[in-house]
Order: sequence, then structure tokens, then C-alpha cells
Amino acid sequence: MQRRLLRTLLLAVGLALLWQACLSYTRSQAGQSQQRLQGVQLVELDRQLNQFSFIPKLLASDVEIRQALLAGDDASLLAANRRLSRTQQDSGLDFAFLLDRQGVTLASSNWADPVSFVGIDYSFRPYFQNAISGRGATFFAVGVTTGVPGYFIAEPVTDNSGLVGVVVAKVALGVLVDGWAQLPYESVVSDDFGTIILSTREDLLYSPTEPVSAAQVVQLLRERRYELQAPLLEPVDGEPDKRLLSHAGQSTVYLSYASSLSTEPWQLISLIPQRSVQKRALQLFAALLAALLIAYLFLRLFQQQQQLVAAEKRNSQELEEQVLHRTRELEAAQKRLISEANFAMLGRMSAAINHEINQPLASLRLNLASLRTMMETPDADRGEIEQIVVDSDRTTKRIGRVISSLRSIARNSNAHFETVDMQKLLEEVRQTILRERPTLSAHVVFEQGTVPVPVSGDEVLIQQTLLNLLYNAFDAVLKQESPRIQVVLQIQAGSAQTPSDSRAANGWAVVSVSDNGSGVKPTLQESLFEPFSTSRQHSDGLGLGLTIARQIAEDHGGELQYQALAEGSCFTLRLPLQQPVPSTDSSAA
Repeated sequence: MQRRLLRTLLLAVGLALLWQACLSYTRSQAGQSQQRLQGVQLVELDRQLNQFSFIPKLLASDVEIRQALLAGDDASLLAANRRLSRTQQDSGLDFAFLLDRQGVTLASSNWADPVSFVGIDYSFRPYFQNAISGRGATFFAVGVTTGVPGYFIAEPVTDNSGLVGVVVAKVALGVLVDGWAQLPYESVVSDDFGTIILSTREDLLYSPTEPVSAAQVVQLLRERRYELQAPLLEPVDGEPDKRLLSHAGQSTVYLSYASSLSTEPWQLISLIPQRSVQKRALQLFAALLAALLIAYLFLRLFQQQQQLVAAEKRNSQELEEQVLHRTRELEAAQKRLISEANFAMLGRMSAAINHEINQPLASLRLNLASLRTMMETPDADRGEIEQIVVDSDRTTKRIGRVISSLRSIARNSNAHFETVDMQKLLEEVRQTILRERPTLSAHVVFEQGTVPVPVSGDEVLIQQTLLNLLYNAFDAVLKQESPRIQVVLQIQAGSAQTPSDSRAANGWAVVSVSDNGSGVKPTLQESLFEPFSTSRQHSDGLGLGLTIARQIAEDHGGELQYQALAEGSCFTLRLPLQQPVPSTDSSAA
């Protein structure tokens, strides 16, 4: 009797220890998995906050923006309103507006809307107070005019006389939070006051995760950030990594994992229901019990082997086959789980650029659907079918340009410079377009000579620039009955008017790409090299191609210029020669 009680007690203690080990292991695995997923979220959130920071800097140096602050007349204010509206539409901002030195809105991207920012005083906002003191500022708050929360980026506007105003951009982060809602846990972001400002659960918005002092409450009211709600996430006594959510008469315990952002003094907090971790621990506990039970049965069978040798061998073999089969099933299930987890991780990591190609993919799907319908029609117009195929091909190339442009604009300028023969490089460019554009390349005339023309630079980047100019020329002459594109390589001597310019000491290598297309409208010529600007009526790019091309030219000590022709356009790339070369045209543009 005592021996049976002792066995029962030992069995109960063993089961309790096994359960604690399963629970501890499951929590550890959940924590490690959560850290990896949270790292992806942090990178995406930091990227989202950083990607628009350059736009207020560009606006602060814009001539129309400064003129609106300095002149203040109706014409200059109208020009500033239109400039802000174009920037908001091209870049994906929610709003962009201009404040004077007193914090009153002079111009806004929504100036023509019934609810406009124009005339509203925002001097109480911290982003204005910081920017008017001469430094850039960021701020998260609920809009006092629209009631929509957003991330504000402010930049001071200065001229020769000093600081004259502040330009502000507003970005909503709702799309990012909507993406988080697909994850199997809750995600919240708390600000420097510990208040939740972003959440996959709306009922948690603006509730504090830690006590808020009276001074902080006064500051919130003064800055009109948001309306503070009652705290819902309470810490669990003695367990700092747990949070208790009491809402609508129900209480849920969450495991809390927090990480800090690098861009803002915010924290990203992931909340995993404790019961889901306990459920996984229970599954592991049951699996281990099953394994122990199998081991026990195996031992019993082994003990009977002495008595029933022949029968035991047969039974033992059958049991071993069952165990091996179960093991293979478990290994296959484990591989499937690992594969699914890898695919899920890949999906979350690619969400940063997914929205950039959704639109061209939708266009491609529409073209294919139209093509399928027309193929089922006996008297379908062959010309329309061919046009759909051409449009689909252009759409796929557009996707490639989008990804290539984003990768190029984000890459650091750490190219490896070496001696590049422009004459040979143009020959490689000619061979490239023969392969990629066999039809239109027949209308391209190269005048490059045979004398080596050495420059110092990165061969791949210079080739990328020339191909960009040629592809733009191809697009420009598509509708011409007799398309004509001319590529000319010339040598230009250094200008005597700029003796201090060391770049011109050995002269210039000048490559001009001209076409007889429709040209660039005069209204677009001034902003042709600005980001998000395009001269195409139906743009299939981001408006970054010429911006990247000019940046590459300037990184090589050269320049990229545009000239309108009587019929068509001409882009001229000038790069400094590495050593003197006999001049072929001292007046080349």
C-alpha cells in the first residue's frame, strides 16, 4: 500500500515538473519567435517614419514656398498652395502646409477643400515651436481640424535674412497598423508618455500603459495631442512581463514583449494571450506523455521477451514500424511548420514594397482578363489583342523599373571608380538596346568615333544613366511615323572662363541623346529632374529615373542637362576627362 502511494506521489511530482518544463519551453520559444517578428515590425515602422522626412526639407528650399512667406501676395500664396497640393499627390502625404513665424497657416495642400488648414493658428503645437527655433521636429497627435491622427514632420524655412516660416508634412500610419492586424497577436505603440498611440485594437487607443503625472496631463491638454482614456492594460503583480486587460466585463492576461524604436522615443509592444501559450504547452505536454507511454509499453514488451521469444519478436517488429511511421509523420509535420513559418516571415518582410507594385499588377490582371474574353470571341479584333499584349509587356517592365528605382534611390554612394572608356561603353549600350529593344533600336544612330575617351567612374552606373536616357527617348518617339534617335559622343575642351574648376582641366566627354518625339511641356521643364516628376501623360514609373541619372552624373563630377529642340528633346551628359584627348568640338553643349 505504501509503495503504491509512493509511486502515485512520484508520478504526480514528475507530471508537475514536466508540465512546468513544457510551459517554460513554450514561453521561451514564443519569446524568441516574437523577437524575430517584432524586429521586422520595428524596421518597417522606422522606415515608414523616415521615408517622408526628406519631403519637408525639399519644400523648405523651394522657391515658391519661400516667395509665399516673403511676399505674401495672392499670386505667391496661390503658387504655394498648388506646389503643396502637387507634392501631397505625388508623394503620398496626407497633408502638407506652410506656417508663418506666428504659426498661422498661409498655404496648404487642402486649400481648395471645404475644411482647409489656411488661416488656422498652430502655434501651440510643439513641432512648430521646435521648428521656429531653427531645427527640424516630429510630433504625433490627433488633428485638431480633421480629427485624424497622424505623424507630423516640420522643417524651418530660411533665406538670407534668417528664419521666415515653417513647412509641415502629415502622414497617417493607419495602413501600417492594418497590416499588423493580420498577425496572430496584438501590437501597440506607446509614445514618450507611455500612452498607446497606435494599436490593432481600437479600444486601447490613448490609454496609458504606465501612470501619467499631473504635469504630463497639463502638457497633453496644452499641446492638444489626444484625449487621454482610462488605463486598460494593468501590470500583473510580481510578473513584469504580463499585462491584464479588463474590458467589457472580461479579463485577459497577455504576455508582453516591448522594443524601442530608433526613430522616435516610442515602444513597440506585442501582446500574446497567455492562454494561447498554455494551449501550445498543453499540446507539447500531451506529446511527451504519449512518447513516455510508448517507451513504457516498449519496456513492458521487452520484459515479456524472455517468455514469448517468437511472438515477442513479431510484436516488437510491428511496434517498431509504427514508431518509425509516426516519427516520419512528425518530421514531415515539423518540416511543413518550418516552411510555413519561413513563408510567413518572407511575406511580412516583403510588405515594405508590396504596395508599390500592387497597382501595375492589378493593371496586368485586367489586361489578361480582357485578353481571355477577346480570345473567346470568334470575331475579336486582332489589333486590340496585339495592343493588350503590348500594354501587358509594358506593365511588367514598369514593375521592374519600380523595384530598380527604389533600390537605386536607397543605395549609399559607395561606388568603385575606375577608368572607363566612353567609346567602348557606348558600344556596350548599343548592344544592350539591340537585345532589349530590337525594333526601336533600328532607328538609333550612334556617332562615337574610335578614339578612346577615358573618364573616371563606375561603369555600371554610367551605363545605367545612358540606358535611362535612351529608354526615355524610346517612349518619346513611340507615336512618331518616322522615329529618329541620335547618340553622339564628343570631346569638349575645358572652359577658359572657369580656370578654378579642376574638373575641366582635361576637358569633357559629352554624350548627347536627342530624339524627334513630342518633347517636354514648358510647364514641366523646371521640375523635370525633381523626384516624383514625370513628363509622361500616363506615367508608368515613380518619376525617379531622371533624378537618379542626374545624381549619378553629379557623383562623377559631371552634369546632366536638358534642351528643348524644334522637334523633340536633347539630354546631354557631361563627364570630366581623366586625361587630355584631341577635341572634336570645342563648342559642344
